[in-house]
Amino acid sequence: MSGPKRLSRSARRHASAQAVSRAAGRAFVEQSRPTAGLVTRSGRHLEVEPLFQKGTSLLVAREGVKPHLGDLVLYTYSHGRRVKILKVIGRKGDVQDVLEALLLDSVPQRGFAPRALAEAAEVAQRDSVCDEGRVDLRSLFTFTIDPETARDFDDALSFEKAAGGAVRVYVHIADVSYFVHEGSVIDQEAFSRATSVYVPTGVEPMLPVQLSSGVCSLMPGVDRKTVTVEMVVDDDGCPQSVDFYRSLVRNDARLEYEQVQDIFEGCVHPIPELAAALALGRSLAAALRRRRAERGKIDIMSLEPDFHWDDRGRLIRAHVAQDLESHLFIEDFMVLTNEQVAVFLERQRTPTVYRVHDLPDPFHLDHLLDVLASLDLPTPPFDPVVATPADIRRTMVDVAGWVERITPPGRGKAALMNQVLRAQSRAVYQTKNIGHFGLASSAYCHFTSPIRRYPDLLVHRGLLGELGLGPKPTTYSLTEWAEHCSRMEREAAKVELVADDIALAHLLTARLEREGKDRVFAGEILGLVRSGAFVLFDGLYQGFLAARDLPGDYYELNDMETALVGRRSGGAYRLADLVTVRVKNVDEARGKIDVELAGEHKDEG
Repeated sequence: MSGPKRLSRSARRHASAQAVSRAAGRAFVEQSRPTAGLVTRSGRHLEVEPLFQKGTSLLVAREGVKPHLGDLVLYTYSHGRRVKILKVIGRKGDVQDVLEALLLDSVPQRGFAPRALAEAAEVAQRDSVCDEGRVDLRSLFTFTIDPETARDFDDALSFEKAAGGAVRVYVHIADVSYFVHEGSVIDQEAFSRATSVYVPTGVEPMLPVQLSSGVCSLMPGVDRKTVTVEMVVDDDGCPQSVDFYRSLVRNDARLEYEQVQDIFEGCVHPIPELAAALALGRSLAAALRRRRAERGKIDIMSLEPDFHWDDRGRLIRAHVAQDLESHLFIEDFMVLTNEQVAVFLERQRTPTVYRVHDLPDPFHLDHLLDVLASLDLPTPPFDPVVATPADIRRTMVDVAGWVERITPPGRGKAALMNQVLRAQSRAVYQTKNIGHFGLASSAYCHFTSPIRRYPDLLVHRGLLGELGLGPKPTTYSLTEWAEHCSRMEREAAKVELVADDIALAHLLTARLEREGKDRVFAGEILGLVRSGAFVLFDGLYQGFLAARDLPGDYYELNDMETALVGRRSGGAYRLADLVTVRVKNVDEARGKIDVELAGEHKDEG
């Protein structure tokens, strides 16, 4: 799920140069980590302006590395209004250099401390240890399905027929807790990060590569230690039994989403073992999907980009990610597994970290209905004062389903789906189970990605400790740990969205050079602020259309924040309106795009 990728820029403060200088100095004194910046020139002097943090340009000090105009650098506060250059990262026109600058600026630590790397090398040797009690499942046909660029494989699947038309499903998850013991150096680093951070050019992993892309990763053709969730599921998608145990598997086929989609569409004929496994899993996944839809699962359209690279590692194009059946296939079994683990831990009253998603606030939902009504769109009756949880779910399911299925004439679907998202609560980690509204699950946790998410590692330790298959973990700090993981997840999501914007900005610049700077794009108004509108154009890019650039009138934001309305004419630019725009400016290094109207827009409100 994704919402608008940018928050509005705050208005510039009207302050004296002296006040700005004092504020900048205080900010740099308080700053605990180096900052990424761009080297510019002011008269005869080189300055550095921060790329991703707020602040003003400061002079380059004499000490430190000597940069050149246009360099991307890592710097720290020196004295007065001067900064010391620690490192030259690269050039602003190179997307890989810019994304490296973003990671250096944003993540708690780029790379791992020597102690963590040494410990990772040591614990990786456990991969060859023969463990008593570990169930050998290497005879099962096992496969993974991941993106083309994936390097860390958390999960694998196996399927067998069971009695009465049921299917025996094996979900194998990397046994990360076997290698990463609580309180170890690696564990402390993993907790600090809480999540891997993914950008189009790579990843800053939660675990050292010896583990994340090495002995923990379920690579093809090698034996790997896993935790298996074995379930017998009937043809209606109802679990009949579930078992958890440590296991040893071998990945027989490393598949990509597009390959599996081609198999589903009959374009490719796989080997018999894979064909049989996918046939069993495909019908069962469809049944699981139907059950969740009947329970009231909320489906939200995603606007995330998929990036493509050439053989030399250069970014060449992007497209809007599609929800292929192969994506849903994996999601169906991962959700089922997460639910079964959560149900078991709750039943056993085992302290753990749940993934929860609260009901929408009824007044936020009521505001969503007001927004849709202000755009002359149909809405169901709803009273937030007396609404029951069932009323809230039914109304949200109806509205989300209607917006997903139907694009109203003259309106953009993405903007409306964004409004549905804004009415939702935020999914977080916590120790009290309140269910997952979006998935319509009574109990849910994150268990299936322990290589890249710390909460999954906590759940693994709790499950294995409860089963007597591992040490009992510490639980007295789980509440604080859950809050930390939620916070770090939000921070990582911000970095990843900025990274996508940067990559798209570089692609757009290259495209305009090929097709001409006067290229016109179809777009829709995705969001509005007092200073202008955010426009999604060509399905991928987001640009800012300044209110001062709107022709013929002075435009003001209405009280509902759904339209910029002309003071004299009453004409309006409304949320979800379709517009035609031309790119005015691209700041590739920050991922910012400014647009202007390229055609007439008449809406008398």
